[in-house]
Amino acid sequence: MTLEEIYNKLEELENNLEYYENRLEQLKSLVTPQATKFDKIMVDGGKHSDNILKYVELENQQQLEVTILYIKGKINDLNTLKEKEIQRLTKYGETIKAVVCLKEKEFVSERGKKRHLTWQEIADIVYCSPRSARYWYKLGIEERKKNSKWNIKVISYLN
Repeated sequence: MTLEEIYNKLEELENNLEYYENRLEQLKSLVTPQATKFDKIMVDGGKHSDNILKYVELENQQQLEVTILYIKGKINDLNTLKEKEIQRLTKYGETIKAVVCLKEKEFVSERGKKRHLTWQEIADIVYCSPRSARYWYKLGIEERKKNSKWNIKVISYLN
């Protein structure tokens, strides 16, 4: 897997995790202390509701908890793979790729907000100085612009 594929998969899993956590929260709200009274079966406006049927939702809740644990495990595995891939890139001379990916794709959560990594944080990960990280990022962006399919299409269209 490339770093971009890893980041895309991580984002997809985090979205799924958020969905399942919200669904679990909805199911937990159905089973409240007031919902555990077995003494009455209520009929309201022709609608028959039975409080005992809400406990069927507990089975769904357990399934959701298992799914959430599975997704969290996959996210941890992908984060480990991402770190190893970045180490591999820096080890075998593809530092420019690692710096560009870290600057554009990696986020840090701080006080409930996401922000990009600073040059110092990138330099610590790639084992270089912040100035070198900035220089490699600039080289990577220039190389990407030079080899971009969009630029090739525009140039061929203009000629």
